[in-house]
Amino acid sequence: MKNLLILTVILLTFFSCKHEFEKPYWDVSLASPIAFSTIDLDDISTDSIFSIDTLSDNSLTLVYQNEILDVSIDSNFQLNAISTTKNVKLETIVFPDQTIPHEINFGELIQSTGLGFLFPNDSLRIIPAISGAINDIVPIDANEYFEQMTLNQGFMDITISNNLASDLSNLVINLRNEGEATNLVEINLPYLASGDVFQTTESLANQIIYGDMEIEILNADMVGTGSTPVLIQYQDALATEIKIRDLILEQGIAIFPSQEIFNEDTVVAFDIGDVRLTRVLVDEGGVEVIGVSTVQDTLKIEYIIPSATKDGQEFKLNFNLPPAPVGESMTVVEFFDFSGYEIDLTGQFGDTINTLYTVSRGWIDSSGIVTEISLQDSIFNTITVKEIIPAKAWGYLGSDTISGEESIDFDFFDDLNGSFDLEQLDVSLVTKNFLGSKGEVTIKKLEAVSNSQSISLNSDQINSPFEIEAATSNSDNTITSSELEITFNQDNSNIDELVELKPNAFNFEYEIITNNDLNQELGFAYKGQGVKSELQMKIPVFISLDNIAFSDTVDVDFTIPSDIDQGSFTVLAENGYPLNAHIELLMLDDANNLIETLISGQEILAGEIDQNGIVSAVKLSQLNVPFSNASNLNNTKKVGFRVSFSTSPQNQTVKFYSDYAIKLKLVGNFNYTLGQ
Repeated sequence: MKNLLILTVILLTFFSCKHEFEKPYWDVSLASPIAFSTIDLDDISTDSIFSIDTLSDNSLTLVYQNEILDVSIDSNFQLNAISTTKNVKLETIVFPDQTIPHEINFGELIQSTGLGFLFPNDSLRIIPAISGAINDIVPIDANEYFEQMTLNQGFMDITISNNLASDLSNLVINLRNEGEATNLVEINLPYLASGDVFQTTESLANQIIYGDMEIEILNADMVGTGSTPVLIQYQDALATEIKIRDLILEQGIAIFPSQEIFNEDTVVAFDIGDVRLTRVLVDEGGVEVIGVSTVQDTLKIEYIIPSATKDGQEFKLNFNLPPAPVGESMTVVEFFDFSGYEIDLTGQFGDTINTLYTVSRGWIDSSGIVTEISLQDSIFNTITVKEIIPAKAWGYLGSDTISGEESIDFDFFDDLNGSFDLEQLDVSLVTKNFLGSKGEVTIKKLEAVSNSQSISLNSDQINSPFEIEAATSNSDNTITSSELEITFNQDNSNIDELVELKPNAFNFEYEIITNNDLNQELGFAYKGQGVKSELQMKIPVFISLDNIAFSDTVDVDFTIPSDIDQGSFTVLAENGYPLNAHIELLMLDDANNLIETLISGQEILAGEIDQNGIVSAVKLSQLNVPFSNASNLNNTKKVGFRVSFSTSPQNQTVKFYSDYAIKLKLVGNFNYTLGQ
């Protein structure tokens, strides 16, 4: 038995090693989430002209805001350039009077006779008659003032004072340029008593005078004191004084004296129409100075606007014209920035408008160097206040009518199929006035356009002017604008028809009148500010819908093995809306081109609602979709979800809340056969 058992095991082992069995195989099922999407009204605000506003009861309002008008009136009060010009000839330049004194004392005279020992100082003596007692040439050095002058006008005042104890007779005095034989002045004086003064004035017109001149006392006889002794005082003298005055030269070589050439107050008015400004703060502008001089010495110009201040300091500029080269002119152009200065435009005495009060002064700042001077020399300068653009302006700003047309693109409805009926709607034109004067706003036309259709707004508020109050200027120089809101709703207009047309544009016509009451009171305007208008639309999401669709696109990546023999998709939907929905599932390529529609029009049940019609619980729906074309899946790069709503019946209205949403999940179910 033992041997039989062993044999049996060997035989079984042999036969089993030689037998070939079939390969094993089995089926495997795999489920995989592919895409997720949440469709709610917040998606509207992402790429839409509307934003979402959540009210206190958590309900939603669509809000649209778009600026359609921004008008400033800067050009109304720009101050055009104004210039003042000075052209000064040197004939108007005054050379200071020059006085040249000289004296011959008794001590010098008596010593020159050799009789000085007979007439000691402080002694009592009889002075005898002496013929030709004085014969002298006295040099006059005026080079401190000039070297040479050819005069059109001038005078020489000559004063001769006899301070000697004796009378003089037969005085012959000549004045001439040094080294010349021709006399400029000749004086013949028969008699000059002791203590007397002789004065004469001689014209220097058409004369040439030098800085080096001489006085020649050709003769002076001492009459003597007769038998009367007198006190001998050596300091007693014959004094001569020459005063050169009122010179107007043709040409010369002289030192320009430091002197004022002009000093003027100027009042200039800006021409800005009916605008009457009292004050401006300069944003842009400045003062340009052009100076031209042929004078061979330094000219200085000072220009002051006392009413223009910055940081408490008045506007002041100093401008230098260097000496001109011989026979040529010197030109300098400089610009001084005016920005940041506040200018009082009420004039010198505060009793006018649009007026700039200036002070200008020019003078020669003498170098002390002798230069050539000619009547042909002149000084020319132009000071130009360049165009001033105020940052702020105060005063009467005038009145202006601003009319215009605007077309407002409105693309919200471009991808919104179906129709709707609005339960509530407010459309407002909100105008803000940043001017310190009242205004008037009139809406001339508001029209909705949808392709070839259009509807015009009908309302008593169309073509009716509305007054808007003036803005206020704050202590920190900011503006608090006034605001005017013109509202259209179903009670005063057909505005709902315009929106329900699903327009792609609104056409708008308006008219704005600034300072409509011609108010003379102090107003103001700031640069870049004026009147702004904004179109506002508020749509509470309390509407009836007819096949209104919302879409979402999700990127996917299908990698389908070749051994998948079949499969399906499952769409899991959680509907949090109080409405049934219909869904489409689209397979798309990279360019959003349709490859295949997997679901079309299948229904998703509405969420459960409470007694107030508010969703209290979401509703879960499951949609199964088989597929058989794996190649389509491999080409699919995106999945599109399209959900449409309708209220039934049509006139039923539904209020939407912030937590309403549909959550979608796409699941792929794939069957693999393994082992083959």
